Amino acid sequence: MGIGVPEDPATGSAAVALGIFLADRGLVTDDGEHSFVVTQGVEMGRPSTLYAGVRTEGGRAVGSWVGGTVVAVARGSLTPPPEQG
Repeated sequence: MGIGVPEDPATGSAAVALGIFLADRGLVTDDGEHSFVVTQGVEMGRPSTLYAGVRTEGGRAVGSWVGGTVVAVARGSLTPPPEQG
């Protein structure tokens, strides 16, 4: 990008979001834990593998995780708003 920051070969936040996206779109249909592997950075010569997953209950994502050999730069959590009914 020209600002002196090299591209990140592995994006943990995107891997976590992928699990939630899959659950939200109904592509993960069974309740429980669902794991997947994300490979990034191959074309840039910095191959990285992330192990990620999502836990679902009642067809909704209730937890997600990512791991691998990473350097954590932030930590956080999200709380969904209460159901309106």
